[in-house]
Amino acid sequence: MRDLDQAIAAWRRELSAGGIKSPQALDELESHLREDVQRQVKAGATTEQAFEAAVRRIGAIHALKTEFRKVGGKTSQKLMVAICMVLIAFIVWMSGFTFVQMQFGPAEQFIAYAAVISSLFVACAWRYAVPFLPVISSKAKRMMVGGACIATGIVITNLCSNFVLPHFARGDDRQLPAVGLWLLFVIAVCSCLGLGLMMGPRDREHWGMERRPAS
Repeated sequence: MRDLDQAIAAWRRELSAGGIKSPQALDELESHLREDVQRQVKAGATTEQAFEAAVRRIGAIHALKTEFRKVGGKTSQKLMVAICMVLIAFIVWMSGFTFVQMQFGPAEQFIAYAAVISSLFVACAWRYAVPFLPVISSKAKRMMVGGACIATGIVITNLCSNFVLPHFARGDDRQLPAVGLWLLFVIAVCSCLGLGLMMGPRDREHWGMERRPAS
């Protein structure tokens, strides 16, 4: 092989085209490849033979892509779960404190907690609904449709807060009723729906939200 560096550069481009985009991952794979080639050359193989054998040992491009996506996906999922658990605990604690300060009765607390828990459920489980949403091919249309869904939730919430709930305000201080917390559920549903529609095929594949064929 006349130029090992050129062959390795071409190999890196193939890996990148196959889905391995991280420079750190490519550098690590190249390091393993060069070490393997050097060992084989010292053992008597030609540079070309050593390079081809090293490439085969490292693995096919699609196998490498799958492995790196699997490792990255597991790390991302663990981080997402940890963040969700912390946020859920904080939100539930703050909600309980707020309900006590607002002097909600048992029935009102039940309604309020149901609204908060339902909203948290939507926020945590929306990823499982994303595969069933339509995939919009155009990125501009995805952003527009998704943004419209999120805006719809905000508009509905504001209209109800300003024109409907005040008629049911409780007490001399005009506190909004516990049922008003269900507006959080509306925002959660519309926001998650909008974010799901904003995701393209590659985004869904990266986060493991693509629809899998039935076995």
